[in-house]
Amino acid sequence: MKARTWNLLVIGCTVAVLIVWGGITMFVDPFLHYHKGQDFLEYPLKDERYQNDGIARYYDYDSIITGTSMCQNFKCSEFDELWGAQAIKIANSGASFHESSENIRRAFSYNDNVRNVLCSMDGSRLNAPAYQDEYEGYPVYLYDRNPFNDVNYLLNKEVLPKTIAVLNYTRSGQKTPTMDEYGNWSVYKTFGKDIVLSSYELLEEREEECQLTEADIRQIEENVSVNFLALAEEYPDTTFYFFFPPYSICYWEALVRTKQLDSQLEAQKLGVQILLSAENVQVYDFSFRIDIIEDLDNYTDSIHYGEWINSEILQMINAGSGLLTEDNLEEYYDCIRELYSEYDYTSYRISQAGQHNCVD
Repeated sequence: MKARTWNLLVIGCTVAVLIVWGGITMFVDPFLHYHKGQDFLEYPLKDERYQNDGIARYYDYDSIITGTSMCQNFKCSEFDELWGAQAIKIANSGASFHESSENIRRAFSYNDNVRNVLCSMDGSRLNAPAYQDEYEGYPVYLYDRNPFNDVNYLLNKEVLPKTIAVLNYTRSGQKTPTMDEYGNWSVYKTFGKDIVLSSYELLEEREEECQLTEADIRQIEENVSVNFLALAEEYPDTTFYFFFPPYSICYWEALVRTKQLDSQLEAQKLGVQILLSAENVQVYDFSFRIDIIEDLDNYTDSIHYGEWINSEILQMINAGSGLLTEDNLEEYYDCIRELYSEYDYTSYRISQAGQHNCVD
């Protein structure tokens, strides 16, 4: 065989293989980039940063639940019942404010009928750069509308196993997770005092009180304003619900021992003040729920709570419990500061003291 003929044959076969490979990926579409999913296939929704965008593009919804792992155990069916809505869940473990904001913004670009947005506002993410992301290697080729860089998806050797996984998942008789099940890690974790304390280390006590610097204040203001306030102002017909999750008593003890309690509460208060300038924003803080926070049976580590707490959070938000306003903000955080600065941190390991009334 002549060299030219051989080269053409090799090139032709290579092109054919690539076309078939890309065609199969597009047809099955494990990351839901081109369609919601084939009706006769079942999809193992496990790759949030790769599949959330497809969910936002192709699912039917008028409400969004997003944020960090503090939101992954929410059940959309419970939200739907309480709000008379149809919600999707597009949370990302460890998400920065910027990532959550971008999730919301992309969803708005696909759907102009979003009535409600529920998003965690983790205190540990407040004092961070406004454009910081917590994950390297974002699949931006899935997020944009550029068809040419889709080659990174269609001919990606790491995507091929995901395509095969859809076929195997379907053949095994499993079903595509519902929005209640999607991202829910609670069912796979062990909860309780023993598991929490086994991984909790008492930090060395510091003598000098931490203070927010001018640079810290500017960074918090920019982070909250750029990522959350700007969204609320851009979409005034949507109600935004932000909440500070109820971290366990171990978290609060760590703040006290490291002299960061005052600075953390000041950061949270600053973030709330910024957001309350928008009329379509509601901000909730559940730090007053000491009955939840000191009961380590609710937790799998110092901050992550079980799905039953997510359910209670929905109930509280819907009832307006824990709502922060310009009128109660100062008094609320003074109460929280007193509560956790004077708390007996030896007692929570053996007893529960009951709910503390910082808001009404």
